[in-house]
Amino acid sequence: MMKFTEKVLENRFFALYLFLLSFCVYIFFSWGVSIYILDEAKNATCAREMLENKNLLVPTFNSILRTDKPPLHYFFMMLSYTVFGVNPFAARFFSAVFGALTIVVTYLYTRRFTDEKNGFWTALVLLASIHLSIQFHLAVPDPYLIFFITWSLFLFYAVFKAQRLHQLILMYVSIALGTLAKGPVAILLPGLIFFLFLLFSGNLKWRIIKSLKPFTGMFIVLALALPWYILNGEHTDWEWTRGFFLKHNLHRFSDTMEGHGGSFLVTLLYVFAGLLPFSVFLPQAVIYAFRNKKHDFVCFNLVAGITIVVFFMVSQTKLPNYTVPAYPFLASLIAYFIAKQAGTFRQIRIGYFILLLLSILIPIGGFFAMNFEPSLAEIKSISIWLSVFPAGIFSAWFFRKNVARFFLLSGLSGLITALVFFAVVYPEIDRQNPVSRSIHLLKNKEVAYFEKFNPSYAFYLNKEIKKIGENELDSFFQNNPDGIVISTGKKVRQLMPEPKYEIIFSAKDVFESPVTVLIALKQETD
Repeated sequence: MMKFTEKVLENRFFALYLFLLSFCVYIFFSWGVSIYILDEAKNATCAREMLENKNLLVPTFNSILRTDKPPLHYFFMMLSYTVFGVNPFAARFFSAVFGALTIVVTYLYTRRFTDEKNGFWTALVLLASIHLSIQFHLAVPDPYLIFFITWSLFLFYAVFKAQRLHQLILMYVSIALGTLAKGPVAILLPGLIFFLFLLFSGNLKWRIIKSLKPFTGMFIVLALALPWYILNGEHTDWEWTRGFFLKHNLHRFSDTMEGHGGSFLVTLLYVFAGLLPFSVFLPQAVIYAFRNKKHDFVCFNLVAGITIVVFFMVSQTKLPNYTVPAYPFLASLIAYFIAKQAGTFRQIRIGYFILLLLSILIPIGGFFAMNFEPSLAEIKSISIWLSVFPAGIFSAWFFRKNVARFFLLSGLSGLITALVFFAVVYPEIDRQNPVSRSIHLLKNKEVAYFEKFNPSYAFYLNKEIKKIGENELDSFFQNNPDGIVISTGKKVRQLMPEPKYEIIFSAKDVFESPVTVLIALKQETD
């Protein structure tokens, strides 16, 4: 098997094959599940509204200014909508593209500065990550940010090793595009990593800093990124600017937002879970990297991975997607450990048994999670499909005498589990969400909302959903007797004492606390 692998690696088109494989994994069944997750729904709808309004400067959701994110992912979604139409596949298409580019870029630079086997194992660690597959399946800005941060950091290392003007320019272009993808974090994180790497590698010298042409770089970044921010500010009377930089950057870092807080250990848990199955070897890989930190590329990946993780450990708002930009660099450390140190099963047996235990707990945990979720209790048996993961990990035991085959099978187990999740488990869960179950009731009807509504309705109704107050309910139904009002169980209690209204649909949002309800005029009976 390894001779076959070596022949594959020697093929000059391997990087292209890797891109196609990665793209197929990340686009797989993206058309088969609805745009339902809150962030996906808002991002996908915002891009549709910008396309309909022919407006590249003012992001809106449901015709209201959306200050959450910069525009780059909207632009790519708009392009995709133009080609494929407005649908889930189109909304997620470029997320898969940038996911595949992230895998290829990581492979190419790891291969360039170590060897082909290291590049191969790094790509496998990333492709095996179920969390990374989920991230690159979503219509959100993170795939774009992950790629541009990854590319800019590897370009920095390439420039550090060999001064080449075109790579230096590409590095700053990448930082600028990252800034258009998610804001100043695309400048702060790479800048901090550049500084710390030069410091810890003993290269923090004016001669090297000067060779990076920081003032030229600042000009490139500002020339590419700043015009949109300025034009947007002028068109929105700087309301978007205040909302984005103060609320969605400064406040997210300094305060807990939307209940996403917790101990610094939560961040470490996110990273550990996110890089399964290979994260069980991460402690050994980090220790081995510290022992070999004189190797510049090892030191660089160590600094990059740890800096990103620590940065978001300090942040008061903590989400699983925040630390994903660290994955390529941590994967490179794991691959270096696999290629250089993990020569026998004895050296990794503790990690394997931990992995086997965790893999067994995944379908069991899925079963109980669905059982306790009212909207999913009836389909809890679907979690049995997650047993492909422990089955694959257990099968790896029989290849323990050949460590390379053992790691290969472990990686394939994670990859196959991700495919099974998107082909079988997630679609079944998605069918239980209240929007999918009720959208047919709203077609060709006048629709409004009271206080709050699930944003997925805005994507599928393809029109603005008007907000009404409690005192406007009567007038809405007088003008639209067949109309429907969307709200939540908590909010609708204010309305239901009125006997003329009735709830025609009610269902709890999947893995969320609100209960989505649809209100209509009570039908008179003889």
